[in-house]
Amino acid sequence: MNEYDEIISKKGEYESADKGEKLTREEWLLKKEEERTEAYQMLDEGTDRAVSNPEYFRDYLDAQARFGYSVGNSVLVAYQRPDATSLATFDAYKEAGNSVKRGESAIIILEPGNEYTRSDGSKGVNMNVKKVFDISQTENGSTGERHTPDLKSAIKALVISSPCDIIIDDEKAGDNLAIYNAERDTIYIRQGMEGEDIFRVLSQEIAVSCLVAKANIEREDCAFTAYSASYILCEKNGIDNSAYNFDKVAERFEGLESKDIREELGKIREVAMDISKNMDRQFEKMEKSHPEKSGEAR
Repeated sequence: MNEYDEIISKKGEYESADKGEKLTREEWLLKKEEERTEAYQMLDEGTDRAVSNPEYFRDYLDAQARFGYSVGNSVLVAYQRPDATSLATFDAYKEAGNSVKRGESAIIILEPGNEYTRSDGSKGVNMNVKKVFDISQTENGSTGERHTPDLKSAIKALVISSPCDIIIDDEKAGDNLAIYNAERDTIYIRQGMEGEDIFRVLSQEIAVSCLVAKANIEREDCAFTAYSASYILCEKNGIDNSAYNFDKVAERFEGLESKDIREELGKIREVAMDISKNMDRQFEKMEKSHPEKSGEAR
């Protein structure tokens, strides 16, 4: 299906929801192209802003943790509404018995459309603008209490899902709370730490182990990526991440084009999501073993 076939398949969208007008095929096509152009411009602006200072970078990481979106859509959400917690379309809220408040502006994200064949024979995918709203923009207004795993379950899931061994050994941990040894493919961690400290240092070292093993790179070349991934994992699991320091984020991305920045952000997302998926599998096993504890919040 090419872009013109897509026009036919989207016949029902020719009527503008905003103005109640009937659009011709040409008008509809122009409108969609303008929306895409605006979204891509916003994406580049949002990307550059996300790495311009620590606050905006945290906004991006928080959006990535909360929604698990692509890098591009996480950038778009952080750029437009960094405090968003739960997103849905106008129609989805309506079907759920909720309604978007009058005058609220939609949050623009992108979703894959139909596949098409380029002139050189390669395949491409049309990206379409999707308009969503945060729960705070609705009459209901709140998602209620945020549910995260209890601390012991979070640590257990993290430890079990680690691709490398984890050994308590103060001497081999050295001056660190925890350290990944690539030669032995082992994380050495100090004993007697508080639970949240354990999660923070272990999530970072597990991320290091994944990056070193997968990309065959040195620790210093993936330290920032692993540190940022650890922040995301803490945010997803309700672990305090307020002490994470991103003061040098602008320096880290200085001179990179928007698309190259998103590529680097993609590396952070990939390792964080891989670890998170492994943890989710462990959470599912725990729930099956102890169904009475499922859904417990910290």
